[in-house]
Amino acid sequence: MLNKQMVVIVIGVLITFWASSIKGSYQVYFLDLVQLSGVSRGQFALSSSIFGLAIGVFSPFVGWVSDRLGPALTILSGGLTASVAFLLMALPFHFWSFVLLFGVLAAYSLCAMTFVPLAVLVDRIFAHQNKGMAYAAITNGTAIGFMVLSPLWVWLHGFVSWQTLSIAIAAVFILMILPAMIVLCVAFPKQTFASSNDQAAGGDTPWLYLLRQPLFLLLALSFGGCGASMAYIDVHLVPLLQERFIDGAPVVVATSLSVLGAAELLGAFAVGYLLRFSPAALMLACLYGLRALSLGVLLYADTLVAVLLFAVVFGLSYMGTVIATSLICLQAYGAHVKGKIFGCLFSVHQVFVFAIIWLGGVSYDMTGSYQWITYVVIGLSCVSVWVGLLLWRVRVFNTVPQSGALS
Repeated sequence: MLNKQMVVIVIGVLITFWASSIKGSYQVYFLDLVQLSGVSRGQFALSSSIFGLAIGVFSPFVGWVSDRLGPALTILSGGLTASVAFLLMALPFHFWSFVLLFGVLAAYSLCAMTFVPLAVLVDRIFAHQNKGMAYAAITNGTAIGFMVLSPLWVWLHGFVSWQTLSIAIAAVFILMILPAMIVLCVAFPKQTFASSNDQAAGGDTPWLYLLRQPLFLLLALSFGGCGASMAYIDVHLVPLLQERFIDGAPVVVATSLSVLGAAELLGAFAVGYLLRFSPAALMLACLYGLRALSLGVLLYADTLVAVLLFAVVFGLSYMGTVIATSLICLQAYGAHVKGKIFGCLFSVHQVFVFAIIWLGGVSYDMTGSYQWITYVVIGLSCVSVWVGLLLWRVRVFNTVPQSGALS
C-alpha cells in the first residue's frame, strides 16, 4: 500500500504541476490574445470571467463523478479534455471559439484534474493522520508550476506564438500526463472506491439536505474568503504593484511573486504537518488571520522589503485554507459524499472570485485606487476568521446528522 501511496503523490504532483500551465500560459499571453481576438481588453476578459464561473459550475459535478466513478477516472477525463482543448486552440484564432475552448473546456479540465478529485483520492488512500500532509504534497505541484513554468512562459513569449505554445502544451498532456493518469486508473480502479467501507457522516441523509444545514453555510462563508483573497492576488495585485512602483515595477513584481510561490510551497507542508496535532477549524481561523494581516501590510507597503513581507505571510496561508477546509469537510460528512460537498464549496468559492474580480475593477474605475477592494478582502478574511473560531469553540458542525468530530 505504501508503494501505491507514493504513486499517488508522484503522479499527483506531476498533474497539478502541468495543470498550472492552463492559467499560467493565458496570463502571460493575455495581451497577445487580445490582439488576436480583435476586441477590446475588457471584452476579451470575458473569457477569464467565464472560466472562473465555469469552474464553480463544474465543481459539484466533478465531485459527484468522483464519488460515483472514482477520482482516478475523473482526473483522466480532465486530462483528455485539456488535450483536446489545447489542440483546438492551435487552430486559426476566433474569439468566441476561444471563449468556448478556454472558458468552458479548459475550466472543466482544470477542475477535474485538481483540488476536488485529488482530495477524494487522498481521503480514500491515506490514513487519517497523513491526509493533510499528502494533500499538501500533491497540491504543491501548483506552487512548483507557478515558480518554474511562469518564467518559462515569459521566455517563450518573446519568440513563440500562442498557437505553437498550445500545440506544445497539448503534446505534454498527451505524451506525459495522460500516460501517468492511466497508471493512476490502473492502480486505483473504480472498484477501489466502490468497495470502500467509508460511510457518509449523515448516514442515509440526502446530501442535498446537508447543503441547507448550518455547517455547510458556515464553511461556504469561510471558503468565500479564500476565493476573494485568491482572486485579489491573481488579478489585482500586479497592477497595484505596477502603479505603486513605477520605475522598479518589474523587479518588485517578479521578486514578490517568486517569494509568494516559495512561501506557498513551504506553507502547505507546514499546514499539512500541523493538522496532525491541531484542530482543523482553529487552523483555518489562524490562516485567514494571516491573510488579513498580510493584506493590511500591503495597504501601506511602499518598499520592496514591505512587499516581500506581505508575500511571505500571504504565501504561507495560500494553500493551507484549501487543505484545512478539505479535512473539515471529510471529518464532518465522511468520504462517501465528501466529493459532492467539497465541489459545492468550490462553487461558492468561485462566486466570490468573480465578485472580487468585478468589484475590484469597478472600484478602481470609480476611485483610481485598489484601496477599497483591499479593505473588502480584509473584511471577508476577518469574517472567515470568525467562522473558524465559531466552528472550533461552538462546534456548530454537530447540527449535521451523525457528523464526526472535526478536531
